Amino acid sequence: MDNEKTEFVFFDAGETLIHPLPSFPELFMTVCADHGLEVDFDLLRTATRRLMAGVEDRQRQGYTFSNETMKSRRFWLDFYGSLVNEMGHAYEDGLLPQALYRTFSEPSNYGAYHDVHETMEELRGRGLRMGLISNFEAWLEDLLQDLGLSEFLEVVVISGMESYEKPHPRIYELALERGKVDAGRALHVGDSPVSDYDGAREAGMRAVLLDRWGRFPDFEGERLQDLRQLPGLLD
Repeated sequence: MDNEKTEFVFFDAGETLIHPLPSFPELFMTVCADHGLEVDFDLLRTATRRLMAGVEDRQRQGYTFSNETMKSRRFWLDFYGSLVNEMGHAYEDGLLPQALYRTFSEPSNYGAYHDVHETMEELRGRGLRMGLISNFEAWLEDLLQDLGLSEFLEVVVISGMESYEKPHPRIYELALERGKVDAGRALHVGDSPVSDYDGAREAGMRAVLLDRWGRFPDFEGERLQDLRQLPGLLD
């Protein structure tokens, strides 16, 4: 895959372009504190990564949850329930998982990362086309509009509006077809070594891991810590 031939850059959404405010752990801990549960940050981070790794393994086999509203709700209630159980939450009334679900389904609780608009402006100035491939519910489309990101994105493929989720190759193929670009001329940037990096590579694209917090020190592929490093990587 020749860097000089990259003409289309696709981005993941969550933890790549957008994030809960001020962050997932902080917002999670705030909601839990309101329900009397004190959360250990390191335990939360470890448990979240382990649970998500299991989900990604299932998605690789074609499992989906975000493309049906009720299925998505059940998935997230179970996911948040598993997390709070690992944090020592002993109640069985389900109120805390429901509160977490409402909080993380509220668009006003999300914002764009500090490096997103600057990077997209530079890429657009270079004549590069941009798109998005995300495992997210359908309301992401309105959120991108509200955050001023839609104007940069020529193609938007959201699993909540499709039949596939990353890392299944088909969701990448849909984006390539709609962008009318060959896989070898496209690059995908995202925060997951499995869903974003491996999935894109399997579809024939160049892939870059955005590891903002240094969570994957043993990762051996192309990696960024700040999205503003992307134009230099393309050089």
